[in-house]
Amino acid sequence: MRKKIFWVVVSGLMALSLVMAACGQAAPTTPAPPTAPTVPTTPTAPTPPATPGQEPAQKEPAAPPAPEPPQYGGTITYRIASDPTNWDSGLNRRGGALVSTVYQQFIGLDWTQGPAGSGAKDRVLAVRSFDYYGPEIAESWKMPEIGVWVLQIRKGVHWQPVPSEAGRLMAGRELTADDIVSGFNRLFNRDGKTPDSWILFSQPTVAKTATIEKTGPMEVTVRTPQEYMTAFSWLISGSGFYRIYPPDVINKYGNMGNWRNAVGTGPFMLVDYVPGSQMLYKKNPVYWEKDPVGPGKGNQLPYADELRELIIPDLSTALAALRTGKLDLMLDTQLVDAQSLWKTAPKLEYLRNLSATWVLAMRQDKKDKPYSDVRVRQALMMATDFDSIKNSYYAGQAEIDVWPLNSSYTDWYVPLAQMPQSVQDLYKYNPDRAKQLLKEAGYPNGFKVSIAVQSTSERIDELSIYKDMWAKVGVELVLDIKETGAYATLTAAGNPYEEMLYRSIGPGFEQTLYMAFSRGPAIWNPSHINDPTGSVPVVEDFFTQYNANIFVNMPKLNQLIKDHNRFIMEQAYVIPKPAPFTYNFWWPWLKNNYGQTTGLLRYAWVDQSLKKSMGY
Repeated sequence: MRKKIFWVVVSGLMALSLVMAACGQAAPTTPAPPTAPTVPTTPTAPTPPATPGQEPAQKEPAAPPAPEPPQYGGTITYRIASDPTNWDSGLNRRGGALVSTVYQQFIGLDWTQGPAGSGAKDRVLAVRSFDYYGPEIAESWKMPEIGVWVLQIRKGVHWQPVPSEAGRLMAGRELTADDIVSGFNRLFNRDGKTPDSWILFSQPTVAKTATIEKTGPMEVTVRTPQEYMTAFSWLISGSGFYRIYPPDVINKYGNMGNWRNAVGTGPFMLVDYVPGSQMLYKKNPVYWEKDPVGPGKGNQLPYADELRELIIPDLSTALAALRTGKLDLMLDTQLVDAQSLWKTAPKLEYLRNLSATWVLAMRQDKKDKPYSDVRVRQALMMATDFDSIKNSYYAGQAEIDVWPLNSSYTDWYVPLAQMPQSVQDLYKYNPDRAKQLLKEAGYPNGFKVSIAVQSTSERIDELSIYKDMWAKVGVELVLDIKETGAYATLTAAGNPYEEMLYRSIGPGFEQTLYMAFSRGPAIWNPSHINDPTGSVPVVEDFFTQYNANIFVNMPKLNQLIKDHNRFIMEQAYVIPKPAPFTYNFWWPWLKNNYGQTTGLLRYAWVDQSLKKSMGY
């Protein structure tokens, strides 16, 4: 509600608010990586903000301290906002820190490339290019021909000795290639027992054609004869779907839907879950990975004895827990709360990120709806005052042109100022032109449209801005408010809403490569662009060209992505919301963290003497 009140005060008083602010591949053997984009970080030693709405000014950099040897022991505590809704990523959504903590995948993020290692990447929060990938369960891999992946499964990886019936069933035995084949076929419903597997309805072509076979004692070969880049994303790199699950447990219980059955190969074991309270993870005593870089290189991982996820729905409670040291880190903090933390807990360190992109999606597969006409979609863009949302609602701390990609993706992003004038005009507030376009499309008096939205005050407040703006051109936006469970089901089931939907949409490196935002029934294509596949020939032609150049001619692919992005921006398939900056905060005693995702906490360690000296 804080933002809503603020918006009411400043709406229509743009000049005054600004014054006030100023006052206070030929078949290669390995994928050829494109140039790696970087994401700027913010200073980690804050001083009082010089201007309202801005982060602390950067200090002169000091000489970096000598690397400290890591310490073992302690507990790392952080917040999640709600209980998990599903414990089996293959059967829809993942829960808590299970991904990269309990369960693992073939390849993952390469910690040696991040700030703890070479520094080639400013952060390892998200995969931005192919050279972010590092070995995980597959110690090496090659692609002898397009769409064929030969994976050498790591020896000496053991199933976690969890103190549970499921853990005793796996008995800490070594992972085998047969385990990999069994798990793969289960997620593809090859046994007929998993008809609700996520990939079956999200990527049906891959689900029908991908195969796996054991081709050596610790080797498997995955073949993806169709849509091989999509398959790479979903299967080889994981992409939130493919994980290594314990076959003996699945054979006995049918799936991994019960948290007590959680047995993986990751650095921490889930040992307790109290709904509405916490999830507790203990160090895996037989974990396979050694610290790959830095003063702890060669050390057995993980360093911490425990991870504790506190389930804290209320943001104020979570912020208080961070201030008082009950949380060691907290991710995705909004600007207004970051400003408070800079004042009340100035010793906290932080990293600035650009938040996920939220869009007002419109079903393009329903040709009888007004927004099937590009003139209507462009009118809604011109009826939106993007600059006002950025400067008033987000105090200037946001970016406007964030769909389909934001400025983090330097290989593919083209600034709005360099786009054709026809695209630039869509982001300029022009209600008169919007009315004219609506009239030309046959809606001189506008129309009424319903939009599905999650029942949180933040999302409802955001849509209220669009509702007010669009009313000025005769478009009545009716909010169809859905409780969290129903909303999650809707978005996870391929976005089967009636007219419009408000949801987040990435962006993502892999999803861009297989055009998940603009092609077919993918869950990341909420506007149902080119759905059914082939209904928008221009988009389908881009997809064909993508597949012809991935791993073969990356410069050509990069240009194709830019061209495709220009096309779908001009078509205005979604109405984007400016993306604000968010902030990851952590206390100085959490070492070797750098504000990274919680899935990388196996590399972090707790300086317990520093924590004690700071009074916590």
